Formats: sequence, C-alpha cells, structure tokens
Amino acid sequence: MIDWKLVLEVIGMLIYATFMGFIFMGIERKAMARIQRRVGPPIYQPIIDTLKLLGKKESVTHGFIYDFGPIFALGASIAALLFIPLANFQLFSANADLIVVAYLLEVPMLGIMLGAMSSGNPYSAVGVQRGLLTMVAMQLPYGLALIALIQHWGTFKLSEIVALQQTQGWSILVPALLLALIVFDIVFQAMLGLEPFDIITAPAEISMGPMVEYGGKHAALLFTQHAVQLFAETAFFAVLFLGGASNLLELLVKQIAVLFIAIFVASIYPRFTIDQAAKFFWKWPTILGIIAVLLTV
Repeated sequence: MIDWKLVLEVIGMLIYATFMGFIFMGIERKAMARIQRRVGPPIYQPIIDTLKLLGKKESVTHGFIYDFGPIFALGASIAALLFIPLANFQLFSANADLIVVAYLLEVPMLGIMLGAMSSGNPYSAVGVQRGLLTMVAMQLPYGLALIALIQHWGTFKLSEIVALQQTQGWSILVPALLLALIVFDIVFQAMLGLEPFDIITAPAEISMGPMVEYGGKHAALLFTQHAVQLFAETAFFAVLFLGGASNLLELLVKQIAVLFIAIFVASIYPRFTIDQAAKFFWKWPTILGIIAVLLTV
C-alpha cells in the first residue's frame, strides 16, 4: 500500500530543495556582484531564467544521449539529496550512505559530459576533457577527507555522524577534522564549479564548455539540476562538519554560511589553468588530507 504521507513529504522536500537551490544561485550572483561593486541581478533571477528557458521552443538535438545527459544528471542529484538527513527527513538510509552520497554528487558531471560529448561541439570537448581531469585530480584529497571523518566517528552512516556530533561536538572542533574540513572545502569549491576551479566552463574562454550546445528546455533542466546539486552539497557539508540540523531553519543558516565561504573564495582567487588545478589538488590538499588521516588513526 502506498504511503501517501511519505510521498507528499518527498515531493514537498524536493520542491523546497529546488526552490532554495535557485535562491542560493541568486545569492551567489548577487553577493559576487556586491563584492565587485556592482548592483547585480535580483536574488530570484535564476527562477525567472529557468521559466523563460522552459518556454522556449527546442530547435537543436543531437540524439538520445544528448537528451538523456541532463535527465541523468538531475536524477543523480535528486538521489543524493534523498540520502542526506535534512533536519528530521531522510528517505533512504544505508550503512554506508556517506560513501553513496559522496559519489552520487559526482555523477551529475558525468551525465552532463556524456550528453555534451554527443553534441560534437569542439568547445564541449575541451570542457569535458578539463572536467574529467579535474574530477580525477580531486579524488585523492576528497577520499582522504572522508577517510579522516570515518576514522574519527567510526561509522559510514550519516545519521550516526550527526547524532555523535550532537553529543560530542561538531567536527570542526576536532583539530584533525578541521584539516579535513579545509580539504573538503577546497574540493567543494571545484564541485560547485566556482573560481579558482571554474576552468571546466570558463565562460570568457570556451563559452560555457560542456554546456555550450544546450539551450531551451535542456538548459532549464541543467539549471534545475544545478539548483538541486547546490542545495545537496551545502547540506552534505553541514551534516559532515557542522553537526547537521534539528530543523530546516537551522540547516538553512548553516548552508548559507557554507555558501558565503565559497563565494568569498571565488571572489578572491583568479582561475587556475587545468595543469595548475591538478598540481594544486595533488599537493596541498593531499598533504593536509594525509595529516588528517594520520591524526585520526
């Protein structure tokens, strides 16, 4: 028998996460504009842009894979969101849901790249090549940060990590996990596609990279996917290092704090070239990650 209450809760949470993801995108654009002494667009501008794109007539398609890429990316972002304990809501729970979420959050980029490569656009190919290299480069520090967390808390389960932080203090209060937080934050910057790791899209250089061929409803799907991804990644960060949340308001405050750190870093540092980004990931974040792992043994 269908549990309609649960179904409504899931739909409500997805609507809330998508809406807040769009607001986060608007905050990101607005905050960067103010830092650069510009007025910037209104916070709700991403919602307007997405609705406008949904209303456009499709004129370009490159086959099934091209159409499937954005859907695959959106599906992975939604799946990751449903594994994260959001206040008192968590649809899926598993003994290793930390690992599940960590890698589901990387799947959307693969979906976008899959669709982009089928377009045949050379700018898409350049963006995909850079994206894959960035993903490979950040795996080592990303994994080390997660290993440090798992070793300290002794569990792969997100709900248990939140519960332990509620009784023993947040992860950021533990010196070893503070190092893991720094490493995770650097990787987080790349996962969001923000400077100095925005070489994948590089708007002024390769015209949005993998997404250059997408327009209309395809672009609207990618906007929606990014909104859900942004909400999921900030929530994941808050769950791992800031003790999770007992209600959505507390979670929102922590998510906005995490978002502003990413915005400030993006506003200060210029874009890395792809070789600089790879060398950077394999140097300082990796060293800090190894130290964090050793301190939690």
